[in-house]
Amino acid sequence: MSDEVLLRATDVVKSFQVRGGKVGSKKTATAVNGVSVDILRGETLGIVGESGCGKSTLARCLVQLLPVTSGSVEFRGTTLTGLSRRQLRPFRHEMQLVFQDPYASLNPRRTVGDIVADPLRINRFGTSAQIDARVRELFVTVGLDPSYVQRYPHEFSGGQRQRIGIARSLGLNPSLVVADEPVSALDVSVQAQVLNLMADLQDELKLTYLFIAHDLGVVRHVSDRVGVMYLGQLVELADADVLYDEPLHPYTEALLSAVPQLNDGTEVERERIVLSGDVPDPAERPLGCPFHPRCAYATDECRSEDPALVEIRPRRFVACHHPLALTHNIGKDTA
Repeated sequence: MSDEVLLRATDVVKSFQVRGGKVGSKKTATAVNGVSVDILRGETLGIVGESGCGKSTLARCLVQLLPVTSGSVEFRGTTLTGLSRRQLRPFRHEMQLVFQDPYASLNPRRTVGDIVADPLRINRFGTSAQIDARVRELFVTVGLDPSYVQRYPHEFSGGQRQRIGIARSLGLNPSLVVADEPVSALDVSVQAQVLNLMADLQDELKLTYLFIAHDLGVVRHVSDRVGVMYLGQLVELADADVLYDEPLHPYTEALLSAVPQLNDGTEVERERIVLSGDVPDPAERPLGCPFHPRCAYATDECRSEDPALVEIRPRRFVACHHPLALTHNIGKDTA
């Protein structure tokens, strides 16, 4: 991992118009709310949070599959936001995705060889013979027999299908691969195989990963840094080991309390923090800190002012008025 910034997001906001409570009325739901983050070349940045927190929407904004409402996204120093589809095309081959569902992301009516070849044909990779050779090479790269190219998706297991999805993402030699919960639909034993494959490919091909998941154990295993999202906002960002050993945001603390922790091969018992209530509606965001209705440490300041994401230590960012309350138990207010 280098210090070179491959992709930079600055105050990215993505809002949608949704149906309101009255017939014909509409309201604005903000799925991503002012996210700023850098992804360094060669690193794996993990993004975690509950379902509906905006992880996948953020990823789609970063690779320009969704236009941002405001803010900017830069890739290798070039601002992508505001570019036309034609202007974005030279960058498309450098940013590829691996999707969550290996069953839904492959067209059942086409051979897997054709599916993997599609990006190559669209981007005029070469002659038919060169494309066929590249497809077979990609199958070998992800650990599949190249003779499988004439088979259909239903002839493969879930893990094999995800390998095919990874092969498709690698065809154009991307710099950045966005993996949107790539192992959540797989058995645990198969998850490990796919994660190990992705780690090997990162070393071999010098890839940069944005790895999205709700499983914090998986994210810790693969990530160099981890960002925690809540209600469309980044509430904590730190090196993976540091964040897991000493969470500074109450939401991170609650998420980690549900992750089994092993010590000398035996599971360590720790207090499970159960959050009250549900994640607020993005169209009806609470005043102040978005987490305060569920936070055991909330104060009047939390209920009135939304904290900014600030660097309180080198490479440690947190959006909380009382980040040290987790270790010093100060400002606790359960009312």
